[in-house]
Amino acid sequence: MQIYISEKASMADRKIEIMALGLLPGENVKFTASMSYPWAPSVVFKSTANFIADDSCCVDLSRQAPVSGDYQNADAMGLITSMRHVSGELKDAWENISIGKSMQIEISAECGAQSATATIERSFLAQETKVEMIADPFVGAFFYSDAPHSKTVLMLGGSSGELINILPVASLLAAHGFNVLAVAYFAEPRLPKELMRIPLEYFGPVFSWLDANPFSKGKDIYMHCMSKGGELGLLLAAIHPEIKKIAAYAPHAYCFQGTSFTKHASSWTYKGEELAYIRLQFRTLYADMLRCIIKNEPFGYTHTHVMGLKRARNKEQARIKVEEIKADLLIFSGKQCNMWNSHDGCTEIMAQLGKCNYKYSYEYIAYENAGEPFYAPYIIPESIRLSMKIAPRLALTMGGTIQGNTDAVIDSWERMLAFFS
Repeated sequence: MQIYISEKASMADRKIEIMALGLLPGENVKFTASMSYPWAPSVVFKSTANFIADDSCCVDLSRQAPVSGDYQNADAMGLITSMRHVSGELKDAWENISIGKSMQIEISAECGAQSATATIERSFLAQETKVEMIADPFVGAFFYSDAPHSKTVLMLGGSSGELINILPVASLLAAHGFNVLAVAYFAEPRLPKELMRIPLEYFGPVFSWLDANPFSKGKDIYMHCMSKGGELGLLLAAIHPEIKKIAAYAPHAYCFQGTSFTKHASSWTYKGEELAYIRLQFRTLYADMLRCIIKNEPFGYTHTHVMGLKRARNKEQARIKVEEIKADLLIFSGKQCNMWNSHDGCTEIMAQLGKCNYKYSYEYIAYENAGEPFYAPYIIPESIRLSMKIAPRLALTMGGTIQGNTDAVIDSWERMLAFFS
């Protein structure tokens, strides 16, 4: 018996084929996959799946469903997407991220007394991609190559803040032939510590830098923005007509207050004034947390946002004026998002664009069984998003199912690449 891997070294977002060869029809084969991030080797993820060899004397994951294990359907990447956290401190996986190092995934197969192993190397940074770190006049990282016709994408992350959290996505997008500028707007040195009262003028130097840089000068700017960064991206696009295409993941139709749990303030300011925002009630948030603790249920922030909108008397003032954007829009969200009610917000955005006869293209892709899973595919095991400990006896879930989130990440990534291309 031997394991066949179509590409033992590939980019981390690339789909590969996995097979076991040299078997007898009807033999039972157990596959196991084990992975750790290079910057957190003690944090281990694993998956298993059991198969029966077919008449062609092999097991082909792309066309055979496991008879038991951590996933159910025929899926070439099922072993990788169904991984679960088995050891180490999970928080270590989100610290000291280093895109210069590759992930190693070990695939093993057992059939009676026979066994075989293979190691897969998954890279974040393509050989032709160069990286420039920027500390002034803004905090960011620019991924580029010498290709003269590369398009330029401005990338904004969500409420986690730190730049390193979106660098894997930025580097993988750059590997598809784009220049990508990932920009942090809080939680970095010399930037606000909290996502609160962030001046939109901070991005003026970002656009000036892009216009002066020889690799992006004179080119249209595309935008890739996620969650709270989607809220920010839509606001920026309404005042920066140089943005020509926007791929927004789980954005909202309104400006909400900043993410501090102790202060009421807008997330954003413009020309020295706070933007109107939907206020969130702390008592609603804490009551919902307590309810989840008592009932031993996973917690999410959607209920707090729904109640904030229900009580708001300034919805029109806080609404993002998407009709003022001069760009093509591609928006994604999960119908089971548990971070905020982004599906409701995206539906409102679409209704507003239709009402005003928006003259640019716009499309909303809603995923039935997805929460807020959006990242690059095949990097973060989706099981993690369903239960993340945030306090004793309290776990956060981003919503959706493992399969639903996995499908949404893969499909939205492919649609985004086609949209920008």
